[in-house]
This record gives sequence, C-alpha cells and structure tokens, in this order.
Amino acid sequence: MTYGEDVLVTGSSDGTVRIWDAATGDCRHVLEEHQQWSWPVVINPHGGELATGDADGVLRLWDVDRGTLRRELPAGHGLIFSLAFSGQLVAAAYRDGSVLLWDAGTGQARGELTGATGSVYRVAFSPAHVLLATGGQDGAVRLWDPSTNRLISELPGHTGQVYTLAFHPREPLLASGDTDGGVRVWNTATGSLRHALSGHDAAIYWVAFSPSGDLLATGDSAGAVYLWDTATGRLRHALSGHTGPVWPFVFRRDSAQLAVNDDQFTTRLWDTSTGQCRHTLTGHGRQVTSVRFSADGSMLSTSGNDGRVRLWHPATGRQLQSPIGTDNRLIMLEAATFSPSGNRLVTVGNDRRLNLLNLDTGRYERHLDVESAPIWAVAFSPSGDELATANDDDTVRLWYRATGRLVHTLAEHRGRVRSIAFSADGSLIATGCDDSAVRLWDAVSGELLRTLRGHTDRVYAVDFGEGVVASASWDSTARVWDVESGETRHELQRHTGRLWTAAFSPSGDLLATAGDDLVVRLWDPSSGRHLHTLTGHSRRVWSVAFGPSGDLLATGGDDGTTRLWSVTGERPVARLTLLGLPEGWAALAPDGRYKLEGDIGGQFWHAISMCRFETGELDPYLPGRTATAARRRLLSSQRRA
Repeated sequence: MTYGEDVLVTGSSDGTVRIWDAATGDCRHVLEEHQQWSWPVVINPHGGELATGDADGVLRLWDVDRGTLRRELPAGHGLIFSLAFSGQLVAAAYRDGSVLLWDAGTGQARGELTGATGSVYRVAFSPAHVLLATGGQDGAVRLWDPSTNRLISELPGHTGQVYTLAFHPREPLLASGDTDGGVRVWNTATGSLRHALSGHDAAIYWVAFSPSGDLLATGDSAGAVYLWDTATGRLRHALSGHTGPVWPFVFRRDSAQLAVNDDQFTTRLWDTSTGQCRHTLTGHGRQVTSVRFSADGSMLSTSGNDGRVRLWHPATGRQLQSPIGTDNRLIMLEAATFSPSGNRLVTVGNDRRLNLLNLDTGRYERHLDVESAPIWAVAFSPSGDELATANDDDTVRLWYRATGRLVHTLAEHRGRVRSIAFSADGSLIATGCDDSAVRLWDAVSGELLRTLRGHTDRVYAVDFGEGVVASASWDSTARVWDVESGETRHELQRHTGRLWTAAFSPSGDLLATAGDDLVVRLWDPSSGRHLHTLTGHSRRVWSVAFGPSGDLLATGGDDGTTRLWSVTGERPVARLTLLGLPEGWAALAPDGRYKLEGDIGGQFWHAISMCRFETGELDPYLPGRTATAARRRLLSSQRRA
C-alpha cells in the first residue's frame, strides 16, 4: 500500500492493483496485468507514475491518472523485493541479488549494481537523490552513486540480514536494521558508524526517522518499538503494548504521533514526546475461516485467526455468550463444529487437542490429544458417535467420541488432507487431499473404495449430496461426482480463483461454492446449472454452510465478516452481517440498521464519504432514531476495516 498526493494505491494477492480516490474512497482504476500477487507498489513522488512488481519479477510502470500501462520491463532475475523512485530513475531489487536501474521514460536499463551475495531486500534513495542505499541477505549495507552506478562505500557490521533502510530527512545519516536485532546509524558522508543501538532481541523489519529528524523509530518481530534521540543515540521511550511483530509504521507530519500496526490486528497511536499510547484501534482484518450451524439451527459457530469461537443466534444476529477461548495467544482455537446429536461443540486448538464442550453444562466432556498436529479438518459422523480428524502426517483418524479410542486410520493419501465428510447414512467417508484426489472410504471397515481423479490442484472441500459427492479445488473448479461409479457428473467452471469451500443444502437441491474471487456461487447439482452469484465479501471466502432447514446460508471470509443469506425465495437475499469484535459484537442489516453490544470504540463507525463519525455521534441528525440503554441502535452505518 502507498499514498500519492490524492490517491491511495493497494496491491493484493489476487494480482490486482487498485487506485483509490483518497478524498472519496472511490476506486478510480483496477490494474489487472499481474498474474500473481502484486508487490511492491511505489508512487513516484515527482509525478503521476506508479511502479509495481510481482513474483514473476516483471516491473510495470503505470499512469496513475489514467490507470493505463505505460511500460512493462522484462523479468529474469526472480521476484522483486523493493522498488524506489528518483525522478525518472527506478531502482528495483531482485531475488538473485541484482539491483537494476531503469529509465522510466524510455524503459531502457541504465545500469546494474552487482556485488551482493544473496537477495537484496531493500533499496532507498537519499532525499537529495545523490545516493542509493541497498541492504540484503549478506548483511552488507552499500552506498552507490546512481548517476554512475559506482559503489561509493560498503558499511560493515551487521550480523544478520538487512531488511530495512531509512535516510534522515536532512542530515547525511542512514539507519539500517538486521534480523539479529541490530540497528546502526551511519554517516553517509564519511561512511563511518555514528551509533550502534542495542536493546532489540528480535529481528528488525522497519526503521523510520521522524519528519523533524529528531527521532528514530525501530520495531522488531517480538513487538518492541523504541524511540531514539537521533543526535545522541540515547533511548527516549520504549513503547510497550504490542505483543507480536510490528509492520511498517509512520510518523504524523508534525512528528507528534507514531502509528504502529502489529500482527494482532491492532493499531496504536503513540505520543512521541511522552511515549504514552493515546489510542488503540483493534479488530481490523480478523479472518472468519469456519462457519457451522448446530443440528437444530438455533446456533451458528464462527471461528477465525483471533483464536476464539463465537456462538450466534442466526435468527436475530445476537451473540449468545462470551467468545470461547482464552487470552493466551499461545493457545488458539482454529475451528469448531457441532455434534449432530446432543448440544455439543468440538473445538480444534493449535495445541494438538480436540476439546468436546457440552453447551448445556458449559463443561468439557473430553480432551483428545492428536500426536500428528496440526489438525487440518474435523467432522462428526451423522450419529455423533464418531469423530474424524485430518492430521499432519497425511492420515485421517476415526475416533469414538465417548471413549477417545482410535477406530481406524485412513492412510492411503499422498499429501495433506484438507477436508472430510460423512455420507448421510454414515456408511461412507469422503476426503479431499493436496494430491488433487477425492477418496471414498468404507466408514465401518476403513477400506479405500475408490479414488476420484480430475482436479489438477489441491482439494480443499468435499461434501455429500444425494448419491453424489461434491469437491472444490484450487484449480478454480468444483466437481459433482457419482458415488457409485466414481465418474464426474458435472464440472463447475465459473469461478476465477482458488476454491476453498463447498456445501450442499440439506435437501441436496443447492450447492454453494466460494473462494478467492470473493463471490459465493449457487448451483443446481443435478444439472450443473449456475443459479446465482452472491456478492458482498471484500476478500477471500473461506467457509460456507447451510442451516438445517435449508432457508439460511452462512458465509465467512478474510474480511472478518460472517454473512447470512436467505435462500428460500426466487433469488437469495442478504439478511445479516455479523462482526465479532475484541470487546463486543455487532450485527448489520442490509437496510443499514444494526445492533451492537460492548466496547466497539475505534472498530465500528459511521462513514460519509471519507469522513468518520463515532457510533452515536450522528444521533441528533437521524430523525426518528434514538439510542437505547442497552446501546443497541438502529442507525444507518457502515464498517470500514
């Protein structure tokens, strides 16, 4: 992501680059030339030009105003790690250790900087554009004259790989950080070391000078952020609060605040004069990777990468209880599914355990330790007496729920098993595997009955219908297979990205599929005909599930939302969007009404164009809308994450 004068540019894993109007939030252009994820993205500060790289090593130059491709510069050096502009000169750092200088106006190569042993991870021009700094895998920081391609000096001393560089805005100083926690400040005029800053115990991935130049901020992969006095090299403040790796941070233009984002999806705004945290913004970016209905349809479970499981009432959108899980970030709950018999929920943790929770008593009935962790998939038999797990040793194990005794091990896979499903009568088990195959097993004997081949990439979802089994694959297709013959009845081809999930409705007359292309598709499995496309998710869709009555479809995605759709009418209708927040929850209706409960400050707000208003701030201006004592409001709103 990068800012221009009046635009925001973002690159995505779907290969697209989007140019947004920073004032209105409208998408001006979608750039679609990249075949894989587009990164890095850099705007020329001296003109309306954008440079983008990708995993293939192709460098593209774009007109920001028109959204048109100006030049495509050839690959051949591996993926591009870093880009930097200096007027019409573009420096590109590649995996093979080369740094190429390109003329953005003509597309001609202006030179190649060699000498690095290993990849070059960062390039940066000095503010006066008379120096180019490079750092990379070999730990050396090098200074070059970009006009002659001459190496001026090599700055030794780092013991780890150098991923970050930053020039001082006015003085001849350069800061660099390495993966051993070392931070060094160099005098670029003499090539001498000005400061060696100690205190970090983890890898440094970002350093930045304040706009005033008085401060240097450094952050590491353990969450430590330090503010240093540039002149003396003394530590001014240690900013404590982040518990995981911190990503690129930025000073406010007046240097009074520092915004730091971390891998716990938390952004903190720090006062640089006092070292105090002024604001904490949480809840952004949480994925929803699994959605499941209870057997009677009265509950919906959602889980994701926040390590918790939430239970919702699907009819009202109300969260039923506090999230299941702990504040211990070392033990995370990764998935959950309901038992078809009894009011039980099994949760899957990253600690190799299956936890069987009785929802009536709130007590755990059993903890099952699985040696070959992590657990990639879990499924109950229709009776609820048996539980199947997909394990990291490429097997599927079948367990008795009541005793935890191992019944069968299904071992004839040639890769990780990503999905498991039982047939409605419990006689068959289907598995989807990284080896592109779907396998059908006898659930009683554990015998492999047949292997279904046709997919060309990993199979991430399987589900049984009436006499058929459906599969969804990374090859962007879903297939409907005949259980008896093992032949493909239908190949469903409308998706344009990897598929992660598929599910039949209880009646078997609908099949839902979803994945990287952000849409959910509904199909007639008997004819293979495409029926409907559901749009609304803004990122990858991980999971789909039908309610037991067949009237509701739940979907969960990378955008942190769970969406409920009514699928009983002629056309599916969006019903609710559920947001599980760290200190509360919210449910949004399509007409703009919502319910909320708990502390949602900094996570959920009204947005008019690019202007943000906290919840309740617009109450006096919304006729007929009043807030209740329970803080549940019906207001026009929108969540921006």
